[in-house]
Amino acid sequence: MRRLEAAEEEFARGHPADFKALWSHADDVTLSGGLGGVIELGWAKVSERLDWASSNYADGVRSRQEFSGLVDADFAYLVQKEIIEARIGGRPERAKQELRVTMVFRRNRDGWRIVHRHADSQTEAWPPR
Repeated sequence: MRRLEAAEEEFARGHPADFKALWSHADDVTLSGGLGGVIELGWAKVSERLDWASSNYADGVRSRQEFSGLVDADFAYLVQKEIIEARIGGRPERAKQELRVTMVFRRNRDGWRIVHRHADSQTEAWPPR
């Protein structure tokens, strides 16, 4: 978790390398990113998307609130809310982005690796309650 936290912090500063190193490079990895768009399948597409997504952040800081998670022998998941404050999309002013995030991990020969991430900004109920 310490490696994941540090890697996500760097991601919000526009540096995706540490976060990408935590992913499985298999053909079955998937990403449904917090900036919208299609669901990417396979490491080649996911890797490109992570580069693009991280390039949209500059001078970011990130915090999180963990809601749930489970670690089993070869499988784990994490449900959290992430808050990123950064210059997003090349804008000069800082903005705040709140994301609902679910990540799935699989134990590989070289350790735990991310195999799926879904993030969205639908933190407000619609229609309002």
